[in-house]
Amino acid sequence: MQGSISAIIPTFNRSNFLQEAIDALLHQTRPVAQIIVWDDGSTDATPEIVKSVMNADKRGVIQYFRAENQGKSSALNNAMKEVRGEYVWICDDDDVACLDAAKKMAEVLDATDVDIVAGAHARFRTDESENGKEFFGTGYWPDLSSGSIIRHLLEDIFFFQNASLVRRACFDEVGPFREDLSRSIDYEMFVRLCTRFPIKMIDDVLFYQRKHDGARGPAGQQHAAKKSEEVWLSADREIFCDLYQTLPISFYASLFEAENSALALRAAHLQRACVYARRCDWMCAIEDFKAAAQMAENDGLTPTEIDIVLRSMAGKHGNAEAYSSPVRKQLLSLSQFGLTGKTILNALGRGSVWRAREALNNRDFKLLTKITTFLLQSGARPHPGTSASHLSELDHLTHEAYNW
Repeated sequence: MQGSISAIIPTFNRSNFLQEAIDALLHQTRPVAQIIVWDDGSTDATPEIVKSVMNADKRGVIQYFRAENQGKSSALNNAMKEVRGEYVWICDDDDVACLDAAKKMAEVLDATDVDIVAGAHARFRTDESENGKEFFGTGYWPDLSSGSIIRHLLEDIFFFQNASLVRRACFDEVGPFREDLSRSIDYEMFVRLCTRFPIKMIDDVLFYQRKHDGARGPAGQQHAAKKSEEVWLSADREIFCDLYQTLPISFYASLFEAENSALALRAAHLQRACVYARRCDWMCAIEDFKAAAQMAENDGLTPTEIDIVLRSMAGKHGNAEAYSSPVRKQLLSLSQFGLTGKTILNALGRGSVWRAREALNNRDFKLLTKITTFLLQSGARPHPGTSASHLSELDHLTHEAYNW
């Protein structure tokens, strides 16, 4: 049975991009049954643009709502009340959906019991070329050939709402978008959804993400485009600070298959440490590294666990703070916890080697000196502390894993 699709476009002062975003939804090869445009108090020509598009909408699927500016979360929560379809597709007002995106995503939900489907995107900017657009790479994208999608998502966001379709009932289950957050609300919602419901990734590019200069963020809290990475890292850290208290360690353990529960728990602590290290929250990361190091102190780590620790140093935001004196001192203290602690420290050192190369390429000699010091102190070479115990990472979680 085919489910009907409701698309939501929250918009604020993007009249120069909005029509292209709406047109892409109107011309999907699998028709979208409802397009909700929620105007979050725009002060530009947004009302006129939407009116023009609605006049040309022969199927009458566009609904336009306008409210005082309260931010994207409020716009989405209000628009969600108007949704009539079984599937929800949230689209940004400055991006452009591929014309077969709805068809490709909805076919997965129609035919399977997964609740969320997502795919890739390509970035573009407007230029003076023949077609007026310059296309370039996706940006950060993990190797999805192994490991669960939720593990990859916890480590870093890599897909976006424009490239995802979600069963309406899932939003009912996890609750509304958080209106106390000014940024990263999409990421926070994806984490809530994907820790409760299974997701399937498809390989196809589903939308084109527009890169452009200008102010970003909600009214009153806007920032320049070049400040985006710094702003988003801060927002992500805020979200995951809350998540540390709410997402139980048992969920992280459910990402693994182990010969005993204690080994799965140790891997869980390492995985959570990896998640927080990658967003430069070293206080939380160190707490979990130490918890893992104190479990079976003389057992060493399995190859799967070593891979987790190596990934801890590969965050897209960099790890300069790891090599500062206070953090470095605590990381080096892991060596006091027997062979397991030494192996964790050694893997952190090995994971830092490419950070040293990066610092050298950037001619950041101050950071290079700090990393080199850490490498020498940690012993950045393959360590003999490899456990023979069986542990592997699951590519797909059991249904029980989502019932935490």
